[in-house]
Amino acid sequence: MSHPFKGSPTLPFNTISSPSPAPPQKPDIQADLAALPEPRKHYKWYYSTSPAAEEMDHPQSELHSFLRGYFHLKSADWTGNSPHPLKSWSAPELAKIPYYYVMPLHLTMREAVSLSMASESPSSVSSLSSRWLTDSDLAVYVDEFGRNGFQGGLNWYRVATDPKTGKDLELFAGRKIDVPCLLICGKKDWGTYQEPGAVEGMAESCSQLKGRELVEGAGHWVQQEQPEKVIELVSKFLGDLKDGN
Repeated sequence: MSHPFKGSPTLPFNTISSPSPAPPQKPDIQADLAALPEPRKHYKWYYSTSPAAEEMDHPQSELHSFLRGYFHLKSADWTGNSPHPLKSWSAPELAKIPYYYVMPLHLTMREAVSLSMASESPSSVSSLSSRWLTDSDLAVYVDEFGRNGFQGGLNWYRVATDPKTGKDLELFAGRKIDVPCLLICGKKDWGTYQEPGAVEGMAESCSQLKGRELVEGAGHWVQQEQPEKVIELVSKFLGDLKDGN
Protein backbone atom coordinates (compact mmCIF):
# COMPACT_ATOMS: atom_id res chain seq x y z
CA MET A 1 0.00 0.00 0.00
CA SER A 2 1.28 3.45 -1.05
CA HIS A 3 4.49 2.16 -2.61
CA PRO A 4 5.15 -0.39 -5.38
CA PHE A 5 7.58 -3.29 -4.94
CA LYS A 6 10.39 -2.87 -7.44
CA GLY A 7 11.61 -6.47 -7.24
CA SER A 8 14.49 -8.34 -5.63
CA PRO A 9 18.12 -7.92 -6.72
CA THR A 10 19.36 -9.69 -9.82
CA LEU A 11 22.65 -11.52 -10.18
CA PRO A 12 24.61 -12.39 -13.32
CA PHE A 13 24.74 -16.03 -14.45
CA ASN A 14 27.83 -18.21 -13.86
CA THR A 15 28.76 -16.42 -10.65
CA ILE A 16 30.05 -19.66 -9.13
CA SER A 17 31.78 -21.38 -12.05
CA SER A 18 33.60 -18.32 -13.32
CA PRO A 19 34.12 -14.72 -12.24
CA SER A 20 31.70 -12.30 -13.84
CA PRO A 21 32.71 -8.93 -15.20
CA ALA A 22 32.04 -6.03 -12.90
CA PRO A 23 28.62 -4.48 -13.49
CA PRO A 24 28.59 -1.13 -15.27
CA GLN A 25 29.02 1.83 -12.96
CA LYS A 26 25.68 3.36 -12.09
CA PRO A 27 25.24 7.12 -12.45
CA ASP A 28 25.80 9.09 -9.26
CA ILE A 29 22.28 10.44 -9.00
CA GLN A 30 23.16 12.66 -6.07
CA ALA A 31 25.97 14.33 -8.00
CA ASP A 32 23.71 14.69 -11.05
CA LEU A 33 20.94 16.28 -8.96
CA ALA A 34 23.43 18.69 -7.35
CA ALA A 35 24.64 19.73 -10.80
CA LEU A 36 21.20 20.83 -12.04
CA PRO A 37 20.58 24.54 -12.73
CA GLU A 38 18.46 24.43 -9.58
CA PRO A 39 20.60 22.09 -7.44
CA ARG A 40 18.58 19.36 -5.74
CA LYS A 41 19.04 16.27 -3.56
CA HIS A 42 16.97 13.14 -2.97
CA TYR A 43 15.19 12.97 0.36
CA LYS A 44 16.14 9.34 1.02
CA TRP A 45 19.82 10.21 1.03
CA TYR A 46 19.19 13.35 3.07
CA TYR A 47 17.27 11.31 5.67
CA SER A 48 20.28 8.98 5.85
CA THR A 49 22.68 11.75 6.93
CA SER A 50 23.72 12.37 10.52
CA PRO A 51 22.24 15.91 10.84
CA ALA A 52 18.80 15.05 9.41
CA ALA A 53 17.12 13.91 12.64
CA GLU A 54 18.27 16.86 14.71
CA GLU A 55 17.26 19.27 11.95
CA MET A 56 13.78 17.74 11.98
CA ASP A 57 13.56 17.54 15.79
CA HIS A 58 14.19 21.22 16.47
CA PRO A 59 12.79 23.65 17.28
CA GLN A 60 10.08 21.64 19.01
CA SER A 61 7.92 24.74 19.33
CA GLU A 62 7.34 24.61 15.55
CA LEU A 63 6.90 20.85 15.27
CA HIS A 64 3.12 21.08 14.85
CA SER A 65 3.31 23.48 11.91
CA PHE A 66 6.10 21.44 10.28
CA LEU A 67 4.17 18.18 10.48
CA ARG A 68 0.92 19.81 9.41
CA GLY A 69 2.70 21.15 6.32
CA TYR A 70 4.46 17.84 5.65
CA PHE A 71 1.23 15.85 5.80
CA HIS A 72 -0.62 18.45 3.71
CA LEU A 73 1.96 18.60 0.93
CA LYS A 74 1.92 14.83 0.44
CA SER A 75 -1.88 14.64 0.39
CA ALA A 76 -4.43 15.11 -2.37
CA ASP A 77 -5.36 18.45 -0.79
CA TRP A 78 -2.20 20.13 -2.08
CA THR A 79 -2.78 21.39 -5.62
CA GLY A 80 0.94 21.08 -6.39
CA ASN A 81 0.67 17.30 -6.72
CA SER A 82 0.28 16.11 -10.31
CA PRO A 83 2.09 12.76 -10.29
CA HIS A 84 2.86 10.88 -13.50
CA PRO A 85 5.33 8.22 -14.64
CA LEU A 86 8.91 9.38 -15.10
CA LYS A 87 10.88 8.41 -18.18
CA SER A 88 14.05 7.41 -16.32
CA TRP A 89 16.02 7.48 -13.09
CA SER A 90 17.81 10.66 -14.09
CA ALA A 91 18.29 14.08 -12.52
CA PRO A 92 16.15 16.04 -15.03
CA GLU A 93 13.25 13.60 -14.57
CA LEU A 94 13.55 13.43 -10.78
CA ALA A 95 13.58 17.23 -10.65
CA LYS A 96 9.91 17.13 -11.72
CA ILE A 97 9.04 15.75 -8.27
CA PRO A 98 8.09 18.24 -5.51
CA TYR A 99 10.55 19.44 -2.89
CA TYR A 100 9.35 17.04 -0.20
CA TYR A 101 10.92 14.20 -2.19
CA VAL A 102 13.61 15.92 -4.29
CA MET A 103 14.74 18.76 -2.08
CA PRO A 104 16.63 21.97 -2.81
CA LEU A 105 20.27 21.06 -2.27
CA HIS A 106 21.06 23.33 0.66
CA LEU A 107 17.77 23.12 2.56
CA THR A 108 16.71 20.91 5.45
CA MET A 109 13.39 19.08 5.21
CA ARG A 110 11.82 21.64 7.50
CA GLU A 111 13.02 24.44 5.22
CA ALA A 112 11.87 22.59 2.09
CA VAL A 113 8.39 22.14 3.58
CA SER A 114 8.30 25.78 4.67
CA LEU A 115 9.21 26.89 1.16
CA SER A 116 6.38 24.87 -0.42
CA MET A 117 3.93 26.00 2.27
CA ALA A 118 4.77 29.71 1.90
CA SER A 119 1.78 30.39 -0.37
CA GLU A 120 -0.66 28.16 1.52
CA SER A 121 -3.32 29.54 3.87
CA PRO A 122 -2.88 27.97 7.35
CA SER A 123 -6.62 28.18 8.05
CA SER A 124 -7.49 26.57 4.70
CA VAL A 125 -4.91 23.82 5.22
CA SER A 126 -6.23 23.11 8.70
CA SER A 127 -9.81 22.98 7.42
CA LEU A 128 -8.97 20.60 4.56
CA SER A 129 -6.81 18.35 6.71
CA SER A 130 -9.39 18.12 9.48
CA ARG A 131 -11.35 15.66 7.32
CA TRP A 132 -8.63 13.02 7.73
CA LEU A 133 -6.10 14.33 10.31
CA THR A 134 -7.57 16.54 13.02
CA ASP A 135 -5.41 18.81 15.14
CA SER A 136 -6.00 16.54 18.13
CA ASP A 137 -4.83 13.50 16.15
CA LEU A 138 -1.83 15.42 14.86
CA ALA A 139 -1.00 16.42 18.44
CA VAL A 140 -0.33 12.74 19.22
CA TYR A 141 2.38 12.66 16.53
CA VAL A 142 3.76 16.00 17.73
CA ASP A 143 3.98 14.75 21.32
CA GLU A 144 5.61 11.44 20.39
CA PHE A 145 8.12 12.83 17.91
CA GLY A 146 8.83 15.62 20.38
CA ARG A 147 9.53 13.02 23.07
CA ASN A 148 11.48 10.46 21.01
CA GLY A 149 12.78 12.39 18.02
CA PHE A 150 12.84 11.23 14.39
CA GLN A 151 16.03 9.13 14.39
CA GLY A 152 14.27 5.80 14.91
CA GLY A 153 12.18 6.28 11.79
CA LEU A 154 15.05 7.70 9.76
CA ASN A 155 17.17 4.60 10.44
CA TRP A 156 15.03 2.87 7.79
CA TYR A 157 16.51 5.20 5.17
CA ARG A 158 20.04 4.59 6.43
CA VAL A 159 19.54 0.88 5.84
CA ALA A 160 17.88 1.40 2.46
CA THR A 161 20.71 3.57 1.09
CA ASP A 162 23.60 1.54 2.53
CA PRO A 163 25.38 -0.43 -0.25
CA LYS A 164 26.45 -3.08 2.29
CA THR A 165 22.82 -3.80 3.11
CA GLY A 166 22.05 -4.01 -0.60
CA LYS A 167 24.77 -6.63 -0.91
CA ASP A 168 23.12 -8.69 1.83
CA LEU A 169 19.86 -8.66 -0.13
CA GLU A 170 21.51 -10.58 -2.98
CA LEU A 171 20.57 -13.66 -0.96
CA PHE A 172 17.05 -13.11 -2.32
CA ALA A 173 18.12 -12.57 -5.94
CA GLY A 174 15.41 -13.57 -8.37
CA ARG A 175 12.79 -14.17 -5.69
CA LYS A 176 9.27 -12.82 -6.16
CA ILE A 177 6.43 -12.04 -3.82
CA ASP A 178 4.53 -15.32 -4.12
CA VAL A 179 1.39 -14.51 -2.13
CA PRO A 180 -1.67 -12.73 -3.56
CA CYS A 181 -1.24 -8.97 -3.41
CA LEU A 182 -2.98 -5.80 -4.47
CA LEU A 183 -1.31 -2.41 -4.86
CA ILE A 184 -3.39 0.46 -3.45
CA CYS A 185 -2.10 4.02 -3.92
CA GLY A 186 -3.54 7.50 -3.88
CA LYS A 187 -3.97 8.95 -7.34
CA LYS A 188 -2.19 12.12 -6.16
CA ASP A 189 0.73 10.24 -4.60
CA TRP A 190 4.14 10.90 -6.12
CA GLY A 191 5.43 7.88 -4.18
CA THR A 192 3.91 5.65 -6.85
CA TYR A 193 6.22 7.02 -9.52
CA GLN A 194 9.37 8.15 -7.72
CA GLU A 195 11.15 4.96 -8.85
CA PRO A 196 10.55 4.79 -12.62
CA GLY A 197 9.20 1.46 -13.84
CA ALA A 198 8.50 0.02 -10.37
CA VAL A 199 4.70 0.13 -10.56
CA GLU A 200 4.66 -1.08 -14.15
CA GLY A 201 6.99 -3.98 -13.31
CA MET A 202 5.00 -5.36 -10.40
CA ALA A 203 3.43 -8.04 -12.58
CA GLU A 204 6.95 -9.46 -12.91
CA SER A 205 8.04 -9.01 -9.29
CA CYS A 206 4.76 -10.36 -7.83
CA SER A 207 3.63 -13.76 -9.10
CA GLN A 208 0.02 -13.27 -7.91
CA LEU A 209 -0.61 -9.59 -8.48
CA LYS A 210 -4.36 -9.03 -8.36
CA GLY A 211 -4.34 -5.47 -9.62
CA ARG A 212 -3.29 -1.88 -9.10
CA GLU A 213 -5.76 0.61 -7.66
CA LEU A 214 -5.19 4.37 -7.77
CA VAL A 215 -7.69 5.95 -5.40
CA GLU A 216 -9.30 9.26 -6.29
CA GLY A 217 -9.06 12.00 -3.70
CA ALA A 218 -6.01 10.54 -1.97
CA GLY A 219 -2.32 11.27 -1.91
CA HIS A 220 0.37 9.46 0.08
CA TRP A 221 -1.87 8.89 3.09
CA VAL A 222 -4.46 6.83 1.22
CA GLN A 223 -5.68 4.92 4.30
CA GLN A 224 -6.36 8.16 6.16
CA GLU A 225 -7.59 10.30 3.26
CA GLN A 226 -10.01 7.73 1.81
CA PRO A 227 -10.57 5.06 4.50
CA GLU A 228 -13.95 3.92 3.19
CA LYS A 229 -12.57 3.29 -0.30
CA VAL A 230 -9.54 1.45 1.06
CA ILE A 231 -11.77 -0.77 3.20
CA GLU A 232 -13.95 -1.46 0.15
CA LEU A 233 -10.93 -2.46 -1.95
CA VAL A 234 -9.37 -4.62 0.75
CA SER A 235 -12.71 -6.31 1.50
CA LYS A 236 -13.22 -7.13 -2.18
CA PHE A 237 -9.65 -8.41 -2.47
CA LEU A 238 -10.11 -10.74 0.51
CA GLY A 239 -13.57 -11.80 -0.66
CA ASP A 240 -12.25 -12.72 -4.09
CA LEU A 241 -9.50 -14.81 -2.49
CA LYS A 242 -12.06 -16.61 -0.36
CA ASP A 243 -14.07 -17.36 -3.50
CA GLY A 244 -10.96 -18.70 -5.23
CA ASN A 245 -10.46 -15.78 -7.61
